[in-house]
Amino acid sequence: MSPAEGVLRDLLRRLFPDEEPELDELTSGGANYTSALYGVRLPSRRLFAKVANIGEKMRAIMNAELLYSTEQYVYERLASAYGQLQRDHAVPSDECFVFPKYFGGNPVVGEETVLLEDLRDRGFTTPDRFASVDWEHARSAVTALARFHALSFACARELPQLHAEAVRRLTAAPREVQDEGAKLAMERMVRGAVEVVQDEQHKRKLMRAICLDDYNKEFTKFRSPLSVAVMTHGDYRPSNLLVRRVDQELETMVVDYQTVHAGCPAADLLYYVLLGTDEPFRRDHYRPLLRHYHDQLAMALRRLDIAVDDVYPWDTFQSELKQMVPPALLMAVVVLPLVTVEASLAPATDGDISKFALPTNSLFADRFNGVLRDCIAWAEL
Repeated sequence: MSPAEGVLRDLLRRLFPDEEPELDELTSGGANYTSALYGVRLPSRRLFAKVANIGEKMRAIMNAELLYSTEQYVYERLASAYGQLQRDHAVPSDECFVFPKYFGGNPVVGEETVLLEDLRDRGFTTPDRFASVDWEHARSAVTALARFHALSFACARELPQLHAEAVRRLTAAPREVQDEGAKLAMERMVRGAVEVVQDEQHKRKLMRAICLDDYNKEFTKFRSPLSVAVMTHGDYRPSNLLVRRVDQELETMVVDYQTVHAGCPAADLLYYVLLGTDEPFRRDHYRPLLRHYHDQLAMALRRLDIAVDDVYPWDTFQSELKQMVPPALLMAVVVLPLVTVEASLAPATDGDISKFALPTNSLFADRFNGVLRDCIAWAEL
């Protein structure tokens, strides 16, 4: 029995003492790097478990204790408060933001676990990690994102103490990386991105944008608020969005709240666009998707008795999008290789962070060149 399985069985015995569980170890196919995943079959229900599964060295480099504690905080504090806000305002059930049902967790360092409903029982599936989303999926995902952001605005207005607590707890702080392996991995990622760019002018612009003395400063900028501090997801990409059809309509369920932080709403949307779509999609749908996000934000806020122009008007949204493009490009350098890597080549989190500097492939080259061209156009890099 692995240590992670032992931790999970101990938690299940505490929460369901009269039921004998059957466990199935699951694979994310290269989409998850911090947890061991399990399907849990009990006589009364089916569950999904995430158990911390990361080497001590990587735990320190990735600040993994914050990741694990953040997810439990979201489920135990924010999810219940957000649900009550929606009930207080009589938001129709089909227009609510819904979290997966949470059954409990283990906060002990080294044993961090969250236990959730198994969304497969309700027909949810994970989309193809390698494919660009289509308009239907993007529209549904962005609707869910707008509703999530709207609840943070409402929390700030109606539950100011909770919102202030969340902002204090979940504000990104600059972290100086001392580990030489981490620095080497970052240099390799940057070099790999530069090498796939064929247009020399674009290559020079890329190097000016991402060849920095302090990468962490740029990462912190991407994770920081601008005009207003809103709880943002932080890793909003298709791998963290499960979907199903209900009466021919696509429904999106957001999962993986380890990276939630007080940030900029536009950054969440930009992250999704750059990591979840390809250049042909953006050519046809980028502007309509921006408008769809802001329209859905306005509608979600209206249901919570807030006017969008009072908290996040269109002009502010547009301005913040443009400001976030340069750090978003650096995020693409780091995260897009993980999106496009073959499952068999996905890195393990057993201690050597240099393994995260993945070899580039043709899919990465195609997607990244498209990202670069669009970022140059959007922000006049």
